[in-house]
Amino acid sequence: MERELTHGDAAELLGAYALDAVDADERDAIERHLHECPRCRAEVADHRTVASFLGSAGGRAPDGLWDRIAGSLEEPAPELRLAPVIPINERRSVSLRVGAAVAAVAAGVIAVLGAQVIHLNDEVDHLAAPERADTGLLTAATHALADPQAQRISLRSSDGHLSAEAALLQDGTGFLVADELPVLPADRTYQLWALAGGQKISAGVLGARPRVVAFRYASAGLSGFAVTAERSGGVVSTDNSPVVLGNLQRT
Repeated sequence: MERELTHGDAAELLGAYALDAVDADERDAIERHLHECPRCRAEVADHRTVASFLGSAGGRAPDGLWDRIAGSLEEPAPELRLAPVIPINERRSVSLRVGAAVAAVAAGVIAVLGAQVIHLNDEVDHLAAPERADTGLLTAATHALADPQAQRISLRSSDGHLSAEAALLQDGTGFLVADELPVLPADRTYQLWALAGGQKISAGVLGARPRVVAFRYASAGLSGFAVTAERSGGVVSTDNSPVVLGNLQRT
């Protein structure tokens, strides 16, 4: 005869069922109930999600976790005895012990996941370091652009849609703010050229997305700067048309 469970009886056994800790008769009865009860199906899915977190946490369980789980149980599980009917109070006792085990496992999962979140936050901080470096570089570039002793160059594209600003200090330190330049493919790079005496002299390879860069160039004979798009690694000389070009602002 097939065993039937009320909703309340089935709900008490869901945690044990999710951990495969019920006998065959109970499993069949629970599965018949789950077929008709979406609420209990959702609860079983939640129990299994908790168990799966522990299996995929990416590392060993914290020291002492299993000892804490064992200590949280009221007593060792009794020997399984098959019987036509399990008294409701005994079933509740089993359910409480399984519930305590599930809660302890969940606490361990939270601890492991918490450690992973800290690790991920550290990784995010590491990845954000270039942004912080860019901020410091932008501050230095802003000061250089405002320095009355610096040589200023405003660079523009031929259609006027793109622009960049350069400043060259008296000690030869230069800064280029070129955050309007579009990102190039991985096999291409921007390259900065100093214009002096009718020649184009490479002042640095800027990368595919320069934003703010620092460079060094002796200012003797400087008349302006140009930025071209070249193959990755840069070139010694170029005949490419400038992406942006600007002449030294005479004061």
